[in-house]
Amino acid sequence: MKDIRQSSRFAGFMKNIGWQVGKINSTFIYLKKFPIFGYFAKIPRLKPPFPFLEIKNLVKNKNIFQLKIAPFVTCENNKYKYYRSQFLNNGYKIENFPFNPTTDIYIDLKRKEKDIFNSFTPAKRRAVRRAIKNGIIARESDDLESFIRIRKKQYFPTGFLVVSEMKALWKNFYPKDASLILAYNQGEPVAGILLLFYDHTAYYWYASSLKIGKKLFAPTLLVWEALKVAKKRGCQTFVFEGIYDERFPKAAEGWKGFTKFKEGFGGKKVVYMENFYL
Repeated sequence: MKDIRQSSRFAGFMKNIGWQVGKINSTFIYLKKFPIFGYFAKIPRLKPPFPFLEIKNLVKNKNIFQLKIAPFVTCENNKYKYYRSQFLNNGYKIENFPFNPTTDIYIDLKRKEKDIFNSFTPAKRRAVRRAIKNGIIARESDDLESFIRIRKKQYFPTGFLVVSEMKALWKNFYPKDASLILAYNQGEPVAGILLLFYDHTAYYWYASSLKIGKKLFAPTLLVWEALKVAKKRGCQTFVFEGIYDERFPKAAEGWKGFTKFKEGFGGKKVVYMENFYL
C-alpha cells in the first residue's frame, strides 16, 4: 500500500497551493521557501528503506532549515524499533505535533455490505436508520460550492481559509479520484464528505455538517454512503484519516470528539511510528 500523499495527483495539489515539489529517488518531498531562513520541507509517508544520506545532502544543498518526516511504518511492523532507532541515531527528534495522523482506523471493504454495516456499533446502526427516517438523503454530487458553504459556516469566522485548498484538491483529483457526497434535508445540503481515492484505498479527507445536519444524524448516514461508494469504486480499504493519539495529548486534544464518532463504524485501529524532525 502506498499513501496518497506520495501520488502525482497530490504533488500537483501541493504545487497549486504554493509548495515546491522535489523527489528523493521515487519519493516526493514538499518544500516552501521563507525569506532569510531558507526552506521548510516535509516528506509525508516515507517508506523504508530510508535514504538518510540523500536527505542529508538535500538539506545541505537546498538550505533547508527544518525538515519533517512521517514514516509510513506501523508499530505492528516487526522492524519498528529498528527503524525508529535509525531516525534517532541520525539526529532526528520526535515531533510532538505530527503533521500526518499517527493513529488511524482502517475499514475492510472486501467484505459484503451487510457485514460492513453489522460491524457498526448498535448506536451507529440506529443513527443510520434515524437519518433515513428523518428524511435525510445522501448521494454523490459535483456541487462543490454547496460543500464549501457548509464548511465555511461550520468553521466561521475562519472558514474562508479552507476554500482555496478545497478547490485545488478538487481540481487535481475530481472526477476520477474523488467523490463528493452530500446529505440533503428537504432538498437543502446540510452535510458532506469529500473522499479521495488512490491505490484501491478511499480516504475520508474532508467532512462537515451544519447543526441541523448533526441533529438529524446526517454525518452517520454519510459515512455509510461513503463506504458503499468506496466499495463500488473498487477500493479495498477505507482510511478515516486520523483519530486521537494518547502519545501526543496536546496535539490531539481536539480530536477526541470525532474519534468517538469514527470508532463507532468498526474497523481496525492502526498506530504509526511517530513523526520526526531535523
